[in-house]
Amino acid sequence: MNKAQFKKDLEGILGGSEYGMEVLNDLVEHYGSTGEYAQNTKDRIDDRIGSLKGWQKRHEESGNKEAAAEEGEKIAMLEKVLQLVEK
Repeated sequence: MNKAQFKKDLEGILGGSEYGMEVLNDLVEHYGSTGEYAQNTKDRIDDRIGSLKGWQKRHEESGNKEAAAEEGEKIAMLEKVLQLVEK
């Protein structure tokens, strides 16, 4: 998959939400990154999912169900992106 196809596939998954566009821009910008400390696309997604799960748990514990649900939606979106990357 080349960078243009990757971007097109991401657009189909991430849609036009503010968070989706943030993720899309980040992943496209770092597409094919190399170097000793470079994170690959899967690493970047895994980091985001881990962070979101932490925030989701924090919101659940504080009783903020709406915020927890928003984090859950972001996690679901990123899990779809992860499936694309792992193909």
